[in-house]
Amino acid sequence: MSAEDWEREQETLHVLQNRDLMQQIAASLETHNRGQGYTPDDEQMNEITGI
Repeated sequence: MSAEDWEREQETLHVLQNRDLMQQIAASLETHNRGQGYTPDDEQMNEITGI
C-alpha cells in the first residue's frame, strides 16, 4: 500500500468515526435530494474544479 493510499484510508476512517461530520454529510444529502442544497456560481465552480 502506498503512502498516498494509507493517508486516504486514514482520512476516510476519521470521517466515518466522527459523528458530527457524518451528521453534516447526512443533512447535506437530504437537502441535495430535495433539490434544496447549495449551488455554487460559475466562479466558485471554477475554483472548486481548479479550472
